[in-house]
Amino acid sequence: MTMWTGIVLIVLISLGFDYLRTRAKQQGLNGRQRVEVDALREELLKLQERVINLEAIVIEEEKKRPFRSL
Repeated sequence: MTMWTGIVLIVLISLGFDYLRTRAKQQGLNGRQRVEVDALREELLKLQERVINLEAIVIEEEKKRPFRSL
């Protein structure tokens, strides 16, 4: 094996490990992002329920408003 063959092998091995490290980082981030997205979806659903409840309260208050002035 010549010196240049050894250098090429070292470079290829380094690129392979770099690719694997980058891929592992991306998969780790994607796992965390999924958890965050699920938590945000739950929070969004809770907020939507609160908005619906508040809209119902406002509608009820508006129905009662004409009778309050009497």
